[in-house]
Amino acid sequence: MSATRSTRRAEFLAGCRDEAPLQLGVVPFGMLYGIGALAAGMPAWLAQLASALVFAGAAQLVIVQMLTAAAGVLPIGLTASLLNLRHVLYSASVADHVRHLPRRWRLLLAYLLTDEAYAVAILRYQTSTADDGATATTAGMPDLRHWYFLGCGFTLWATWQLSTAAGLLFGATIPAEWDIDFAVPLTFIALLTLLLRERAGQAAALVAALGALAFATLPYKLGLVAAILLGLLAGVWAARFARDGK
Repeated sequence: MSATRSTRRAEFLAGCRDEAPLQLGVVPFGMLYGIGALAAGMPAWLAQLASALVFAGAAQLVIVQMLTAAAGVLPIGLTASLLNLRHVLYSASVADHVRHLPRRWRLLLAYLLTDEAYAVAILRYQTSTADDGATATTAGMPDLRHWYFLGCGFTLWATWQLSTAAGLLFGATIPAEWDIDFAVPLTFIALLTLLLRERAGQAAALVAALGALAFATLPYKLGLVAAILLGLLAGVWAARFARDGK
């Protein structure tokens, strides 16, 4: 086995290992989606296919909740799109790190760019750059950190598929007193503690929190939508300011 292949494998497995602890919150999250999809009247095959193709946990959960409430196509689409706007910030944050990759790699990593995968992968990029003072490429070595990113994303994707299937298969047998709804807020609290290590994440969290409080009285939970948009703008601005200020 060549040294490069060995390093690729090591990076991939390291990404899987570092992503693994977050799956404790992802499993009940995925099961909730599977249970909710059946409750909304979705066929099991369609619910599982959505997890494989859409692969957007929070958006999927909101979609099935809105389907259960008989919401229209337009409100569902708008809500899901707004929820996923946070990926704009994620994309802006990792763009410089993956710009050198072939298109097939960028497309694959874009598909795997979710909350939990981003939170772990971006720390790998930031830590190695800070420690080395430069990327591996500029130091004369191939930059293989995208294999770490792939390991993070694959671990999350596989867990999401399996947990969705578990919810579809065994959801009806889970006692109500287990109250696995707790997984949703706990998962995002865990992510918040990771993302608060960088200035953009701090700015986004602070502005979004203040926005949620300021607009809490708006109907149809539009205050949360406004808070998300404000947080994204603050995060993007902070990221650009940090980059330009260097």
